[in-house]
This record gives sequence, C-alpha cells and structure tokens, in this order.
Amino acid sequence: MGLWQIQPQIILILTSLIIGLVTGLLFDIYRRLRNLISPGPYLTALGDLCFWGLIAVITFTSLFSISSGQIRGYVFFAIGAGLAFYLRFISPYVIWFFVIMDTYIEMGFMKICKLTDKIKRLTPVKLIGRIWEDARRIFSKIRHK
Repeated sequence: MGLWQIQPQIILILTSLIIGLVTGLLFDIYRRLRNLISPGPYLTALGDLCFWGLIAVITFTSLFSISSGQIRGYVFFAIGAGLAFYLRFISPYVIWFFVIMDTYIEMGFMKICKLTDKIKRLTPVKLIGRIWEDARRIFSKIRHK
C-alpha cells in the first residue's frame, strides 16, 4: 500500500481531530454565552438542542466534503480524541481568557461610570441641566395658557 492510498485516510483523521477541537471551542463559547444570559431550563434545553444540531451539521458537511460520505469507525474516535484533548488541555486556558476578559470589561465599564459621574458633577454641566429644566418648565407653562 503506497502513500498515495493512505494520504486520504490521514487527511480524514486530521480533519476529524480538528472537528473535535472546534467542537470543544464552540462549546466553551456557547457555555459562556449561556452563563451570561441565564435563560432558564426550557430555553437552555432548546439552546443545547440547537447547538448540538449545529455541531452535527458542521461535522456532517466537513466529513462529507473530505471523504465523500464514507465514514469509518476511527473517524468517531478521532473526533472524540480531539474533543477530549481540547477539554483536557486547552479549555482551561480559554475559560481563563473569558474570566480575564470579563474582568477587564467590568473594570472598563466601572471607569466609564465613574467618568460620567464626574462629568455630571461639573459646574458647567449642572448649569446646563438647570437651564434645560427651567426652560422646560417655562415652556410647559406657556403652552398651557
């Protein structure tokens, strides 16, 4: 058996490993979004169903384009191995990245809130607000007469 006969099988195994890795990454992203939204039990079940349906479609189209629909048993093993590798070695770093990103976003949001609070306390801004309120009150009295 020559290399030209084995090469498609090697490509199929590598593709299956990559599908497993991508599935793990998409699962971490989906899990993070689900935790941010907190949808409740019914929407969580619906979201899980949609997520795994999307993964099935991605897996099917990828494998169909590579192997013309010929699926071997080692393909499922390679997908599982890629997913297990991702969950064991890469997922903790992705989760750590999400936590760090959330921390920086929260810090940035707090800085923006403090900045807008400082801007609201400035005398010219208070003066403009006071003029605006007085003008609204005067114009409402004019309209009612």
